[in-house]
Formats: sequence, C-alpha cells, structure tokens
Amino acid sequence: MGALTPEERRRVFLARQETSREQLARLSAPVAAPEPHPLRRRLDAVLKAAMIVALLGTGWVAYHLVEFHIPASIAEALPRL
Repeated sequence: MGALTPEERRRVFLARQETSREQLARLSAPVAAPEPHPLRRRLDAVLKAAMIVALLGTGWVAYHLVEFHIPASIAEALPRL
C-alpha cells in the first residue's frame, strides 16, 4: 500500500513542479506600493511637532515645580555618613 506507479509518480512530480512555478511567478511579480497621501504626511509632521512641544513643555513645568539646586562642591553632593 502506498506504492505509486511510475506514471502516477510522474503526474505528482509534474503537478508539484507546475504549482511551484505558479508560486514563484506570483512572488516575483512586481507589487505596486501605494503612494503616501500628502495629507497623511502633513498630519504625521504635525503630530510629531505636537509631541515635541508636549515633551518640552512637560520638562519646563517639571523644572520649575521641582527645586533643582546644583551643589557648590563635590563634598556637598556626596551623602553624609
């Protein structure tokens, strides 16, 4: 059971070969990439700028809310034991 005749083996081989040819032809066919929409590009730029402004604004507010004192010397910066 399971043994194929030479004619059946040849038909299976030819069917596999044809299938692989079709798959290769489909994979190698050029795919047209959609061009980016100009409105989308502008929206991305606006969102990017808004994020930068938000980050800078948050940093500025945090800088003014938190007292930040630069130590006058290294000895002041070290923990006291």
